Amino acid sequence: MDSLKNRNLEAGIQNSPAAVDRYGRAMSNPGLDGDVYLLFVPPQAVGANRIHVDLFNGTTDKDIEIVSVQPVMSGAVAVTGTLAVDLYLQRTTAIGTAGTAATAEGTNLAAPAISKLDPRSPDVPATITARAIPTGGATGGSVLAFESQFSEETSVATYFRNNMLKDNFLGARLIVQPNTGIRIVQGAVASVGNVGFLILFSVIRK
Repeated sequence: MDSLKNRNLEAGIQNSPAAVDRYGRAMSNPGLDGDVYLLFVPPQAVGANRIHVDLFNGTTDKDIEIVSVQPVMSGAVAVTGTLAVDLYLQRTTAIGTAGTAATAEGTNLAAPAISKLDPRSPDVPATITARAIPTGGATGGSVLAFESQFSEETSVATYFRNNMLKDNFLGARLIVQPNTGIRIVQGAVASVGNVGFLILFSVIRK
């Protein structure tokens, strides 16, 4: 598979991973070149029970490893004396519909985009898709993580950069298999303010 070669290796073995786990699966970080991407979701209004973003793996032969999920509150909106924004990371069993689709290598600061971290890498596979605020699909599955994000722009706590995958440093891995995905959904409290997301992920050959 040419699209996910590891160019750090000699030509004859470029399709081999630089590092594998105990199951022989390619690991996302050390030495893997050309398969790491960032899903950027610009700040958008918070809202009770709102699905802020979904990422779906529509491939048949690749896994996605979620490296980090970071909610980012915007300080450009004046907010006073509000409650925090509760955010939940879940698996999904269906692709999201409607909303605003992420564009590969998008340049619009106000629109979602999926960008490669290494400019020599291929674009993300076309069947790996994401949407901001999908209004259909993105059916929620198992809960994977929780974060409560303060939104008042004058508070230092608002700008803490929290990774929702807090167990990653222990070696835990969040894998999204083909025909599944993840979503970030807000809890029942509406709160106020705008929140964006930075989701770092890698694409791994099965």
